[in-house]
Amino acid sequence: MSNPGGKHWEVVKHILRYLRGSKDARLTFGSNNSTEVEGYTNSDYAGNTDNRKSTSGYIFTYGGGAISWRSKLQECTALSTIEAEHMAPSDATNEAMWLHRLSTDFSTKR
Repeated sequence: MSNPGGKHWEVVKHILRYLRGSKDARLTFGSNNSTEVEGYTNSDYAGNTDNRKSTSGYIFTYGGGAISWRSKLQECTALSTIEAEHMAPSDATNEAMWLHRLSTDFSTKR
């Protein structure tokens, strides 16, 4: 950042062109009539080539729109795909419990 070159300027111009071309894009809610929170989780196995750690991710949706998501390296190095796949839902379960408590708070304050 202290000594940007021509390549950096090209990347900045690419980002600005992308933003100009996508200024009308947005996330919208209400694309389906679901009143349930839906959650999805996944992981890869040893996807990080530097330390061979796996990445876990989850997303929760409501009414067709994303309300909570996360992607991060797993803290432990998984020894198999099964182990990597079992670590991913753990974080998602914690988030699901938090979302449940939040929705309960909203419904009791009507």
